[in-house]
Amino acid sequence: MQKEKRRGIRDIDVGFLICLLFMFLVTLVMTKVEVGKEYADFRIHSRWAVGRPMEAEFDKFYFYPVWHFCVKVVYQLTPLGREWAAALVTACFVGITGGLLYLFVRKEMKEQWSQGKCILLTLALSFVMALYMPWFNKEVYLGQSSPTIWHNPTNLAVKPLALFLFLCFVKLYRERETAGKGSFVIISFLLLLSCFVKPSFIQGFLPAIALFLLLELIPNKGKTFWFSVKVGLAFVPAALYFVAQYLLLFDSSGTRKIGIQPFAVMRLDSPNPLFSLLLGIAFPLFVILALGRKRVFADKALWLSILFYLVSLVEFILFIEETEAESGNFEWAMQLAMFTLFIMTALRFYQTRWKQTWVRLVGNFLLFYHVLSGIWYYIWLLVFTPLQC
Repeated sequence: MQKEKRRGIRDIDVGFLICLLFMFLVTLVMTKVEVGKEYADFRIHSRWAVGRPMEAEFDKFYFYPVWHFCVKVVYQLTPLGREWAAALVTACFVGITGGLLYLFVRKEMKEQWSQGKCILLTLALSFVMALYMPWFNKEVYLGQSSPTIWHNPTNLAVKPLALFLFLCFVKLYRERETAGKGSFVIISFLLLLSCFVKPSFIQGFLPAIALFLLLELIPNKGKTFWFSVKVGLAFVPAALYFVAQYLLLFDSSGTRKIGIQPFAVMRLDSPNPLFSLLLGIAFPLFVILALGRKRVFADKALWLSILFYLVSLVEFILFIEETEAESGNFEWAMQLAMFTLFIMTALRFYQTRWKQTWVRLVGNFLLFYHVLSGIWYYIWLLVFTPLQC
C-alpha cells in the first residue's frame, strides 16, 4: 500500500511538471515575440515596468502593479533585459496556471483516466480558442474572444489566481458546514491580491458569486444565509479596493469614461456578434444542452462557471470605454470566465457515460476544433502576423 501511494504521488508530480514546463516554454517563446511588436500590450506594459517615460494615460498601471513589479525585479537583478524579463515573468504565471489546471483535472479524472490523458486534456484546455472560420473571422481572435490569449500580460498574470479562487470557492461551498474562519481569511486576502494583479477577475466574479448565493437561498430555504454573509465579508476588502480603482481611473470629465452601448465593442471586429459568441463557446454550450437543465443546476461547480460567464458576458456586451473603445477592456473578465467554463464542461463531458454515440462524437469534434483553432492562433501570432492579436 505504501509503494502504491508513493507511486501515485510521483505520477502526479510528473504530470504537474510536464504541464507547468510545457506551458512555461510555449509562453516564453510567444511572449518574447509579442513584446517586440510595435504598439503591443507587452511592449507598453514592460516599458512602464522598467521606468521608461510613458504617456500620462498609462499611470493606471499604478493601481494593479504586480506583474510590472515582478518584471522590474527581474530586470534589475539579472542581465536579461526588458523583453526577456517580461517574457520570463509571464511564462512563470502561465506555467503555474498549467500546473494548477493539471492537478484539478487529475483529481477529477483519476478514477477514469490515465495520467497521460489528464496531461493531454490539460494542455488542450490551455489552448482552446473560438472556432476558426476564415471566411467569417479572419483575425482568429478579434470579434470572437477566447479563453486563451497571448497578448495581455496582466490578464495572463491573474489567470492562475482566478482559477485557484474559483476552485477554492467551490470547495468552500461544498464544505460550508465545517469551514473555519481561516478559509475565509485566506480567500479574502487572495481576492484582494487579484485586484492588484488585474481587477478584471473581481469585475465578473463578485457579481457572479452574489447571484449564485442569492439563487442558492431558494432550494436551501435560507439555510445558506449565514454562509453567504461570511462570503460577503470575505469580499469586502477586494470590493472596496475595486471601487477605489474605478473612482481613480474613471471620471465624467472625458479623460476616461464608461458608457452603455450594447454590442458596440463586438461590432468593431465582428460582422455578426451573436454568431461570434456561438463560435466562442460552441463546445461548452453543446455540453450544457446535452447534460440538461436538472444536471446543470444540481452541479454547483458547473452552475457557478455558467453564471460567471453570463455575468461577464453581459458586462462585455453592455459597457464600453468611450475614450478607448477598441481596447475592449471589459472583455478581460469574460475571457477568464470562459476558461473556467471550458474546464468544467470538458470535465463533465468526459465524466459522463453518454448512451448516444453521436453526443460523444459531436462533443469530441467540437473540442478538437477549439483546440486546433488555438494551435493555429499560436502559430499565426508567432510566424505570420505583425499584429499582437
